Amino acid sequence: MNLKKITLIALTVLWGSAIGALQGQAVYDLKFQGILADIQGNDISNEGFDLSVQLKHETGQDILYEFSSVTFTDEEGWFGFTISEISRFLIENGQVSKPIVLRMEFLPNENTKWMRKGEDFMVTYTLTPSMDGNQLEIVINRMEGTELVLFSEDHLFAFKDQYPFAMLSGGFLITDQPPVSQESIAHLKQWISPDEDSEIGARSRGVKGGFPAGGYYKKD
Repeated sequence: MNLKKITLIALTVLWGSAIGALQGQAVYDLKFQGILADIQGNDISNEGFDLSVQLKHETGQDILYEFSSVTFTDEEGWFGFTISEISRFLIENGQVSKPIVLRMEFLPNENTKWMRKGEDFMVTYTLTPSMDGNQLEIVINRMEGTELVLFSEDHLFAFKDQYPFAMLSGGFLITDQPPVSQESIAHLKQWISPDEDSEIGARSRGVKGGFPAGGYYKKD
């Protein structure tokens, strides 16, 4: 085989790989945003804790993905994390996977005042993927089965946990155009922030009635 033919074959393989990548399934990132508050509804501000996150299939024991980190809330009690390319666990070999369990565990460390040593706080969600034509669809449920409220627009899914946990109000952004923009994160925070008349919330920072239409909210 001559050099010219070898070069042509090599270029053909590379071109085929590029076409495959272009025509492949979109890659999605997941962004979680949560706000911590005590039982009086006061933000747990500027506090540290150990956060552990795991992904597993609903029916299996093998851990698909995990990380642990020392996490701090900001002045308003917010914290967040990102799972890059979560689509690799939602779509396998071109087919949607079994439901995936996302577990968050909060553990105290030397910077933690809102939990005592030896305590922990665990939150579990289930992500169920499906396909509508070539479009990925996702449903997120809490551990007891309550479905999160969904807002979707081009290239973006936003999920709000409508029944916050005792200390945590949270929501998710999933997009196939990562990274998630700061504007989208701000919209999510507005949407999931507790209302002032909520039993578990502090002051109102939220938008009542759902995610702002078109991804925008009216500033105060």
